[in-house]
Amino acid sequence: MMFLNRVRARLASPATGRMLLALHVLVLVASFVVFEPTASGDQATYIGLAEGLEQGTFSYWNGIYDPPPLETYRTHGYPAFLVAVRWFSHSDFAIKLAQALLYLAALWLAWRWLSRPPNDRSVGSVFLLLMLPQAQMLFYVHRVFPEIPMALCCTLAVVLGTRRQLGFRGILMLGLVLAAAFWVRPVMLLFPVMVLLGEFVLLRGAERMASIRGVLMYTAVFAVCGPLPFAAWNHAAHGTWRPVPISGSAVISNIGFWQLRLPGYGSRHYFQLNYFGREVVPWVSADEAEAHYARYQEQWRRIDAVAAAGITARDRELLPAMAADHYALFATRSAPYTLALDRAIAAENRKAILAEPGYYVATRVYTAVRLWITNINLPMQHVVYGPEPGARPAVGRPAGLAGWATAMVPFAISAVTFGLGGLLLVWRIMRNRKDWLAFRYALYLIAYLWVIHIPMSMQSRYLVPVHIVTVACIAIALVRPTRPAQVV
Repeated sequence: MMFLNRVRARLASPATGRMLLALHVLVLVASFVVFEPTASGDQATYIGLAEGLEQGTFSYWNGIYDPPPLETYRTHGYPAFLVAVRWFSHSDFAIKLAQALLYLAALWLAWRWLSRPPNDRSVGSVFLLLMLPQAQMLFYVHRVFPEIPMALCCTLAVVLGTRRQLGFRGILMLGLVLAAAFWVRPVMLLFPVMVLLGEFVLLRGAERMASIRGVLMYTAVFAVCGPLPFAAWNHAAHGTWRPVPISGSAVISNIGFWQLRLPGYGSRHYFQLNYFGREVVPWVSADEAEAHYARYQEQWRRIDAVAAAGITARDRELLPAMAADHYALFATRSAPYTLALDRAIAAENRKAILAEPGYYVATRVYTAVRLWITNINLPMQHVVYGPEPGARPAVGRPAGLAGWATAMVPFAISAVTFGLGGLLLVWRIMRNRKDWLAFRYALYLIAYLWVIHIPMSMQSRYLVPVHIVTVACIAIALVRPTRPAQVV
């Protein structure tokens, strides 16, 4: 007992927290050497959108087509961040350095939040210790993806949202932070609705009414600074009032429906080059996968036939050239064709789910778990991107110790952190529900981003923005405060 008290006292020391932060800085510096300078699959489109913003239009087709087709799939937030970085330097290193600073800022915010009285300071140190092996965060520091800016937005939102008294300035700041998160990832659109429902269910009496008033106030700031301006831009650019990109989420849900049945197969139907990942334990045999691929192609023939009514003359002119000459960029369709495709894909999704509800539920349960766990990625030797008689995907084995480490270490870290740690967190919450009310805003955000991505494609990067917040909650579960926690 004396030893544990000494350990706790050492972890509670401000010097320990500062030392651990310094260690994170050293790990970040080392990551610039360890991680290879590999471009992400979305880098060309994000950089292109940033260049488009610099030229006064939201498109990556500037200088290629005149006028350039305006973007239908992404929001302006992350490209605007890249524009800010490009004011100082156009190098990839500058982007990585900026994202490293944002990551450190998110760590510092979470550490300060967890270390404030009346919480035990040791919680903050445990959090920093748990974050040290989270290699997936460092991976996204070095890739042109919006996960790190989004992680900072999520962390700051939780730090503000868990305050007992926000005040006018706090309400304004929280609304602006949520709006910024929306511009980076429009999936945040319905988060304030979830908070409202949660507060209505969990609180009572005057406390409920006071909290709901605050939520309504920062939701108004969020709406005015986030979804409404984007809907106005959609109307000006595409002739439709939509608070999210007009491409919709149907195509991502369609990928999610098929991906466990098509390991190693690819598609050129929507994103020109899309690849279905291979799970370590496949759900189907090679024969079954080949049969499903034929069904998948047949479904897309139906989708294309229905959506053809929306094709414009300019689509017929540009789309073949986009597919032939610009594989690194997503095809940008006209608004009528984009909307027609979204409707046709959504209709096919509904029919497929109704035809196989058991399969759909089973895959969504599996997805719910896998969103937290990095896959054991085995190298693909051959991906089949179109129906080829006798052609099947071929998977290889990692090369040497470094190859196996690359495949296994991210899986092991995420499985321990979010598998075992997540179970501990749920158990602690169930045992001490009232104590966790003080941290409910963090739990709202974790649950929201988790649940809203379950119907979509299975990519663990979707939850990277809440990894810091989740590890913070796991640290709280590991080191219970000496009295019921009240974050101030």
